Amino acid sequence: MTAKQVVISVMLLALTAVTLAASGAGTVTAADIIARLNAVVGGFSDLTGTLIVQTYKDGAVSRTQEIEITLQQPDKMRLEYIAPAYLAGNVTIIVGNKMWMYIAAISKWYEKDLSTLSPAAQPWLLFRHLLRGVHNELDDYKFIRLKNENDAYHLRGVPANTAAIYGEIDLWVNAQTFVLARRTLYDMNGHLLADTRFLAATKLSSTVMLPLRIETYNGDGKLLSVVHYAKIAVNTGVPATLFAPPEKTSG
Repeated sequence: MTAKQVVISVMLLALTAVTLAASGAGTVTAADIIARLNAVVGGFSDLTGTLIVQTYKDGAVSRTQEIEITLQQPDKMRLEYIAPAYLAGNVTIIVGNKMWMYIAAISKWYEKDLSTLSPAAQPWLLFRHLLRGVHNELDDYKFIRLKNENDAYHLRGVPANTAAIYGEIDLWVNAQTFVLARRTLYDMNGHLLADTRFLAATKLSSTVMLPLRIETYNGDGKLLSVVHYAKIAVNTGVPATLFAPPEKTSG
């Protein structure tokens, strides 16, 4: 093949790819989209940040918490409460399905086996889903692709096994970045339970992009909570000692 023929072949391949993308004739499946979503948010070795968690009541902030969060792949999480004052010094460590909680006011550690809890009762599962070794709740649903909306893939999931606790989950995933943009949860009777918006998607490294603001609304459209990162960094070399369990705990 001559150099001229090579150039022509490359141009034809590129034109074909552009035509398929423009016409939506690609074969991207719901499973492909979810795999890309998980890869984009979980492509770090460790993550550190400061979370501001605001709870709302009747349209106004009723409580604000400041929490230092540390994650380490594949299954480690540490939370240390900074504010308000009555929670300051409290620590939660989760490794796999084991959770240890330190209550600073009484200088005491408690231990909990998370495998005994349903997904709905799992603490901080929204952030633990960033860890590759933590069971992903989405695996309990079978997803199909619906019509794209506003440059987002729209997926609908229905229970695939008895572990699923919602009747239906809808996801909207940015078609360019594969970052989750919105999630709605429905009960077994089709009633909307929660509508969560994932905003301010930010590229943190060549392999990681995360939404830095999360807003959750109830089924009536009322704002329940806002969580945002005041600071965040990935791949800083977090020491494993941060996740060491305490020597003595209470049940």
